[in-house]
Amino acid sequence: MRRRLLGVPLCALGFLALTGVPAGATTTADPVVTSFNSTIRVERDGTLKVVEVWKLSNVTGTFTRFVVTREHLADDVDHVQKIEDLQVKSGGAEKNKELTTNGDISSIAVADLSGGDTELEFDYTVKGAVAETLNGTEVRFSPLTGLAMTVQDANIVYSAPEVSHVSCFAGAIDSNFPCTLAQLGETSGPTFKQTGLPPGNTIRMTVGFPKGQIAANSIVEYRKTFKRAFSTDTAQLITALAVLLLGALALLLLYRLRGRDQVDPRRVVPASLFSLGQDTRIDFTPPADLRPGEVGTLIDERIDPVDVTATIIDLAVRGHLTITELEHETEFSRPDWELRRVKNAPAEELQRYENVLVRAIFGDNDSVLVSELGRQVRANLGQVQDALYDGVVKRGWFTERPDRTRSLWATIGIVTTAIGVVLTVVLALTSTWGLVGIAITAVGVGLLVIGRHMPAKAPAAGRVLGQVAAIRGELLEMDVSELPSDQHAELCSRALPYAVVLGGSERWIDALVATDSDEDEDEGFHWYRGPRGWHLQYLPDSLRNLTTNLTGALFTR
Repeated sequence: MRRRLLGVPLCALGFLALTGVPAGATTTADPVVTSFNSTIRVERDGTLKVVEVWKLSNVTGTFTRFVVTREHLADDVDHVQKIEDLQVKSGGAEKNKELTTNGDISSIAVADLSGGDTELEFDYTVKGAVAETLNGTEVRFSPLTGLAMTVQDANIVYSAPEVSHVSCFAGAIDSNFPCTLAQLGETSGPTFKQTGLPPGNTIRMTVGFPKGQIAANSIVEYRKTFKRAFSTDTAQLITALAVLLLGALALLLLYRLRGRDQVDPRRVVPASLFSLGQDTRIDFTPPADLRPGEVGTLIDERIDPVDVTATIIDLAVRGHLTITELEHETEFSRPDWELRRVKNAPAEELQRYENVLVRAIFGDNDSVLVSELGRQVRANLGQVQDALYDGVVKRGWFTERPDRTRSLWATIGIVTTAIGVVLTVVLALTSTWGLVGIAITAVGVGLLVIGRHMPAKAPAAGRVLGQVAAIRGELLEMDVSELPSDQHAELCSRALPYAVVLGGSERWIDALVATDSDEDEDEGFHWYRGPRGWHLQYLPDSLRNLTTNLTGALFTR
């Protein structure tokens, strides 16, 4: 059994110091306890009835004595003793007293002592001093500890039924140095004696009883430690693991029922961006009239900056706006572009999200600089995203908008995680079941993670995804040189926005660059025009910078 003291308020009375005493003056004697006599009656229920007579010498003002009332045991267990029914008398008169407990020690302060020889009688009961042992019960009591003065003679006599064993130690709180006397009397109860107990020392006594003689009445309290709050005892550990296992199974079942796509991701449906038209010309005919922004949203179930940027390039290629790179004032100046609305745009019907994007870019103007897109476009970007999400639902690719599905499960995950965190704190402060709160928190975090994958593609999206897979292969592997030379620039331009989303944009840009057959400066294409002195070989850097600046203008807050 391990004992330790967390901090003992040892001294309420200091020694009287000797300073600068004039010649012929009388020195003041040190305060001392000339004798301490105590009788302790052990009741059958384990209560101690204590009567003490203190004889003090040269103590003036307030006298404070201390009792050890908390014992630290293993596994964060404390045995606590409570002092009750306290009376203090001197010469038959009641004295003012104050009982306080601080940490492991209870103190009793008696005021208004006049010095000289004083006799005090303490009368009190102690509950919680009897602990259960392997062979019976045991009183553990330390009535003397931490005094700031010497106790010249201490005598303690127990009145109790049959006693099995006794022990007494004097010195430091954990000392194993035996008292002057500790014996079992033939005609009286256990007797303990200590001669000359120095200031600050402790007398620690143990009296054992056979089973059935004295009832254990230990008052058990538990220290609040991390180890105890998150106990790994069998019950707590099994419960926490069960919560984790059931939570994991619930998340798996939830994903299979609500989040798994109702399509075969390995399915490839024959499709091409190009078809043979009249007069052996090649027409650009994306299947199901797919637009680049819709393709990107279908694949990853979210609207990324690349989807919006590809849509702007696609609108330009299709003749609804032009992109003009402005001349650089200096070699190191920031590039800029003018986006201009085409007045005589093709009569094709734009998708709703495309119309919303055009209005967000231009407003009531016919042109705008990329560097000036700024706050107005960002303020309306939510409407573009709404229109695009509504569009993929209208096409039947999703039963619910992917962003709203993610938001719903993210909210459920956040609430579950917050409940788990609060429950963890409450359980850790009030019990040993903190691990259960951590398990619930982990389930909440799992909901947050799985919530991002909860948008489920509807069966109608299966064929389209198969076509997209075929188109991606075409963009990555097609021999671009096989395209008719008189349509080369037009068809490569039409394919470029899809390659921006699906991959392979570099090879299609290179194919556009390859249409430059001389060293003269180039104007560009009908949809992209460079500044004075610009060459098609600059197109890769120009488009890369355009993409970066568009993303910054549209999405950077």
